[in-house]
Parts: sequence; C-alpha cells; structure tokens
Amino acid sequence: MDNQENIRNISVIAHVDHGKTTLTDSLIAKAGIIKKTKAGETTFMDTRQDEKERGITIKSTGVSLYYNYKSLVKDKDGKE
Repeated sequence: MDNQENIRNISVIAHVDHGKTTLTDSLIAKAGIIKKTKAGETTFMDTRQDEKERGITIKSTGVSLYYNYKSLVKDKDGKE
C-alpha cells in the first residue's frame, strides 16, 4: 500500500438485510484474511460485542485491503 495512487476508499451503504455484511466479508475473504467459505457468516466488520449478540451492524468499521490489480484490457497485439 505504498503507492497512494492505487488506494481507493469505498463505503457500503444499503437498507437492512440487503447484503452489506456478506459483501464486506466477501471482500475480506478475497484478500485472504478469512476463509472464503466463511464469507457472509463471519461478520468480520462487526467488532462490538452488542453487534455480535444482536446480529446487526451498529457502528461503522474501517479496513484496508490489498488487491493486486490485473488489467483486462488487451493491447493491439491481443496481449494483456
């Protein structure tokens, strides 16, 4: 994360039960922090005890993830 040009900040905002936790768990699983099979049930971003007990997200939580960008754009020779 040394190259600040590659840093992107995103926010996930949606109504209750629209997949915010599943989405964030999936991103965290893709980064290798949790197992992919646990994405959606780990509730990694719910760090407070009352969030875990009630099964809802109350406070926002930030996380930094590393993603190795691979271009899908091909050049004139058909190479990526």
